Amino acid sequence: MKRGAMNCLMGGQAGSESKGKMSALLMDKFNLRVIAGNMSPNAGHSVVINGEKHVTYHIPAGVYGVRNPKDAEVILGPASIINPSILMEEMRKLEEWGIKPERIMVDDRATVITQDMIRKEQEGMTKIGSTAQGVGEARCAAIMRINCVRAGSIKELKPYVHHDTSKLVRMRLEHEATLMYEMSQGFDLCQLHGIDPVYCTSRVVSPMQALADMGVSAKYLGDVYAVIRPYPIRVNNRDGSSGPYPSEEITWEEVRGRCGAPMDITEITTTTKLTRRVFEFAWERMRTMVNVCAPDFLVLQFANYLDWKCYGVTDKCGLGRKVMDFVGRLENETGVPVAYIGTGPSHGDMVDMRIDRLED
Repeated sequence: MKRGAMNCLMGGQAGSESKGKMSALLMDKFNLRVIAGNMSPNAGHSVVINGEKHVTYHIPAGVYGVRNPKDAEVILGPASIINPSILMEEMRKLEEWGIKPERIMVDDRATVITQDMIRKEQEGMTKIGSTAQGVGEARCAAIMRINCVRAGSIKELKPYVHHDTSKLVRMRLEHEATLMYEMSQGFDLCQLHGIDPVYCTSRVVSPMQALADMGVSAKYLGDVYAVIRPYPIRVNNRDGSSGPYPSEEITWEEVRGRCGAPMDITEITTTTKLTRRVFEFAWERMRTMVNVCAPDFLVLQFANYLDWKCYGVTDKCGLGRKVMDFVGRLENETGVPVAYIGTGPSHGDMVDMRIDRLED
């Protein structure tokens, strides 16, 4: 973790790598209070703290890891795509947690989703695996400058709107605040560098794009954390295919049999409530992600899917040979150290390899 920098946490595969959990852990470990993002409601981020699951869409989930909630500061940049009703509900839940709404700052140029945008996606975008929340249509409107609605013009958002959040971020960095930037979606769905140019998200997924979206100079880039899982997933679809993956599709029953889980571990998507498709690990895609994004650290979540015996362990000694062999291959194939290993769904189900420190 770099002091006085914008440290980026990203998904290294096709999403649902448990980024929210890792973001919250880093906020807690390094006692950070400023978190930023350019989120949208097409996919949820979740974190489980003290047995309670928190799901966010616009708000970076890592905010739930702030040690003193009243000190938290959330900055939603100009590339954010906002559904006002969903954002207001998230703010209400954050206030219950102890984070006051005035600590959430929304850029006035963030784009607002209209009901017409949602309708258009529901009618025409489900065949490519879209969550049909209107996000892609909103991006199109912003690019075309046609029927685009900005956050600054929405009455219910005005108390939280700031004219230039990029200036706000730069001020924090110039005063040596350490900032966490929580990215959304995963590299394999990147519009330009992902698996497929059709079955992809409507944005570029890379640390460089995170800086550009936030209006921050490259000199402020801190450490990059790429979160991955041993069996990558793709969202399923209501109608048609949600797109290809460069490794073999398997079943959740196969994963369960390999790791020895005592119960059904089938995963359901947060937004569409459909069963996730699951695949073998794609080593070539992992090397591509590393080449394009140059992460400083890898975070292996869902290690218990390799060996259920490590479920919930917090010490390296409890990981077992299956997990450590996989970690060893990851480091050999990519040249990037594995700094954290997740062993379960809760905030504390994590092995810290103790190689990540706060540095100037």
